[in-house]
Amino acid sequence: MDYKVKAAEKCSATYAAIPEEWRLSPECLSLLQQPVEKCRNNLFEPDFIQSSGILSPKEREITENYEVSRLLGALAGGTLSAVEVTVAFSKRAAIAQQLILFDQALERARDLDALRSSGNLAGPLHGLPISIKDSFQVKGTQATIGLVSYLDRVSDVNSVLVDVLLQLGAVLYLKTNVPQTMMTADSHNNIFGRVLNPWNTMLTAGGSSGGEGALVGFRGSPLGVGTDVGGSIRIPSLCCGTYGFKPTAGRIPYGQQVGCSDPGLRMILAAAGPIANDIDALEIFVKAVVNARPALLDHTAIDVPWKEMKLATDHKLRLGLLAEDPLYPLHPPVQAALDKAVNILREHGHKIIEITPVEGHVADSAEVAWNLWGLDATADEIVKAGGEPAVPSRLSLARDAAATNWSFVPDLSQLPALKKLSFLNIKRSEIAANWNRTWRVHNLDAVIGPPAQHTAVEHDNYGIPAYTVLLNLLDYPACVLPFSHASSSTTPRSFEKKPGQAGPPYHPSVVEGAPCSIQIFTRKMCDEQCLAVAAIIDKALNL
Repeated sequence: MDYKVKAAEKCSATYAAIPEEWRLSPECLSLLQQPVEKCRNNLFEPDFIQSSGILSPKEREITENYEVSRLLGALAGGTLSAVEVTVAFSKRAAIAQQLILFDQALERARDLDALRSSGNLAGPLHGLPISIKDSFQVKGTQATIGLVSYLDRVSDVNSVLVDVLLQLGAVLYLKTNVPQTMMTADSHNNIFGRVLNPWNTMLTAGGSSGGEGALVGFRGSPLGVGTDVGGSIRIPSLCCGTYGFKPTAGRIPYGQQVGCSDPGLRMILAAAGPIANDIDALEIFVKAVVNARPALLDHTAIDVPWKEMKLATDHKLRLGLLAEDPLYPLHPPVQAALDKAVNILREHGHKIIEITPVEGHVADSAEVAWNLWGLDATADEIVKAGGEPAVPSRLSLARDAAATNWSFVPDLSQLPALKKLSFLNIKRSEIAANWNRTWRVHNLDAVIGPPAQHTAVEHDNYGIPAYTVLLNLLDYPACVLPFSHASSSTTPRSFEKKPGQAGPPYHPSVVEGAPCSIQIFTRKMCDEQCLAVAAIIDKALNL
């Protein structure tokens, strides 16, 4: 069957799962400039949700004004039922048209409400609707990850994290869209199409957990779960103005994920982690999952209990400041947000120590990572087997990499594969050893810096995610905090890349109002410290 026919059938089946009364009317859709992905549409202005007429006032209150901790308290106390919370977020998610599990979710919510009425709770996440990336398996459903070759597959097992979340009392109510192969920062595939940024539909929502970033940013989910091997939690977070946390690999179970890489060539370990609209939700999620001891179910998970780390709000931090890498210059809004954040933190008494580009190894890490990924051709073979073309962002990413003036890794084209792998692992170890020295010499609590060169940019233009992949190569935990918005009135309108520099162009009128973010990271296995430091920084930046 032609790939377009198979994709259309799957897309139609997904849309058919949305109840008729939850579908957008032609009048509501007419409020959007068309074509949507090429026009500047902010789905919060005009009030798109209210115009839809789909959510009641109480459902809007639930989806817009509850942080996760307050939502869990209301569910545990019975002031909100699991059914009404699940319906509210399901309706809002239906507006966003994701990959839907509504029927199963409502049945689950009814069971949880019956349990609570008998005086019991299922667990610390009782009744909380949680959305998950399409790479997670749910028994009896599909996890296509945007690949036509996977359209005939139906999962016969749950991913380990799915079982853990159900054990903790969560309601899993939908799965979200990803890019073809999950190896590009623009969530677009030939089955479900392109994820749009709710702040500006001309801009990418990021990837590969782009469906999660857009849905949480749109408040169609109180908490979403993504995965991250090069920035795939943090990139959608910075694009859509949400909080995102990439743990050390293995702290959150990754077993039974659907992927399209050679399982024997996973040199850079992926991590699963949360995306949310408040920072406390990140710790609530990670702590609950870690304390469930997922290593008993997943041999790849690390069996280390959660370490309580409550730093006083007046605790003074020693923070490294990751400098701009000369090969990846920062767009003016990103530099302005970082400068503003640093000034605020200094005013609060925190010590800022600059980490030089040589110490930072941002471009070097991107080069090593790109070469490691290049050893595995499995994804290309799967796309080809499905008879479908590569999506534009994968092609543009390859062009960007080929044109980048990297200098850390010599030409390896004449070496056999194992020699290439050996050399790249040695270079990776060199970067890790140098960072180990940096932590020790500067006696740092954490490091702050940009999560990317830029804010969300036009579709298919994201480029190499150098500032996030650094932390995947090192396997460091990292948190992204939303802070400020792009404004051409307070930043230079001109930006020019010098010869040899990489990255997308800067179009101030297009990215006007786009969310900006700050990235915080700590050493490997210091996940608790990363979140504790991030909470202090977030509070300082939002006073």
